[in-house]
Amino acid sequence: MTREQLESILLKRTGALQETPYPALLLALSSYDKPAVLRLQRNQLKKEIVFDGGSPVECRSNIATETLGRFLVSQGKLSEQNSVLALSESTSRGVPLGEILVEKKLLAPTELYRVLQQNLGRKLLEPFSWKSGTYEISFDASPASSALRVRVPQLIVTGIVKVDTQESADEAVAPAKGKFLSIASALDDVRLTADQQKIVDAARRGVSFDEIRANSGVDPDDVNRITAALLLLGAFKITDRPVPYMPPFKAAAAPPPPPPAAPPPPPAQEEVMSVFLSFRRKDPFDFFGVAEDADISTINQAYLKFADKFSPSKFDPNAPDALHEKAQQIFLAAARGYAELAHNERRDVLVKRRVKAREQAEAAAKAGQAALIDPEQLYKNGCALAEAGKLREALSNFELAAECDAQNGNYAAEATWARFQLKLTPAAVALKRLKDALRIDPNCAVAYLYGGRLHTILGNKMEAEAYLNRAAMLLPKDMRVVEALKGLKK
Repeated sequence: MTREQLESILLKRTGALQETPYPALLLALSSYDKPAVLRLQRNQLKKEIVFDGGSPVECRSNIATETLGRFLVSQGKLSEQNSVLALSESTSRGVPLGEILVEKKLLAPTELYRVLQQNLGRKLLEPFSWKSGTYEISFDASPASSALRVRVPQLIVTGIVKVDTQESADEAVAPAKGKFLSIASALDDVRLTADQQKIVDAARRGVSFDEIRANSGVDPDDVNRITAALLLLGAFKITDRPVPYMPPFKAAAAPPPPPPAAPPPPPAQEEVMSVFLSFRRKDPFDFFGVAEDADISTINQAYLKFADKFSPSKFDPNAPDALHEKAQQIFLAAARGYAELAHNERRDVLVKRRVKAREQAEAAAKAGQAALIDPEQLYKNGCALAEAGKLREALSNFELAAECDAQNGNYAAEATWARFQLKLTPAAVALKRLKDALRIDPNCAVAYLYGGRLHTILGNKMEAEAYLNRAAMLLPKDMRVVEALKGLKK
């Protein structure tokens, strides 16, 4: 997209996702270096994505499975019982769940940081499947309290390759048919998979788009998805003839400087990560661990001790997990916090604000839990309705579950099979949808089962047998698979 198109999106601020798709909104907001909020709504589903410095740093939604506790349970990192107990304490104390988990030693700070990044990335991927709905961009946003960051170029590549619809990718690359791809810009912010690198290397060699689809060894549908993502990012451009790739000139590297003197031992890595995860959320009282009625002497001592402990000079710039950079951010935040506590009037205002925030947090927690939509429960309801023969009601549950969690192959497969049974989707289209479900989850057993049934209906015996044998491996005791295999042999 051109700079003018991105600026136009930011100026417009509101619209429909049919006209301005989610990837374009991400790209536009990545060019805006101040705090901003992107609000998305599709039917009952709502998402609010907070940007800071062009990067998504937080994503709030009304989808129950996107909460940290449910995510940790689904990943096997936390038991259901511990999740409920920790969430209860988090709500009653007004402290984020992650900090409660670290406090109770259920997670180490470094592990929590990585899990939070994974959960944020997963939540940001869902709207790539939203082809209808509305958006609103707000620049009236407070500075972000999150320590997380997601790179937009990597998010766009992952989202289009993994979650976006095949139709969108096919439409985006249609102008490339019969033409060539050439490299337009570097991909420094994207970690390419082996298949993605094959497409980039072919473009560098001046291979035509049609030849890449035919001979790259990558599934043609995946070629379209990868190409669509790189075209949107401006890494590729479409040309009428091959354009040789000219790598940028690099001057000879200067000799490395002598190694610096070893810095004094810093605080333990887990301690730094623990403070880093929470410092943007905490106000100066929480930051230094002082009471609201603490005198200036106590505040001075707390600040000096904290600043000495997290002085950036104590951290090796080459330490893992960018500890030097994290310590620098903590150190600067400490200086700002001390300035606020040392000023009598500003400290009084802060105390009043803390009292009001506690009241609001308690009310918001109660309201938020009541408003969550739970895709796991919708899926269970859909299965029960389908078993009772109520396919239309089942389809509504499956489709809403799939809208909540576009990365769950089971939801998508059940919705596809219900649509086929209701004669809303032809067999060939249903097979394509099931292929998408398997791309999301290669071990989605019901997608293989329904794919086998569809191939049987279409007379594709060899494909049907392959699908059903795979389903039998994943569901060895499921009578539906046994009956489908018996039917194939008749």
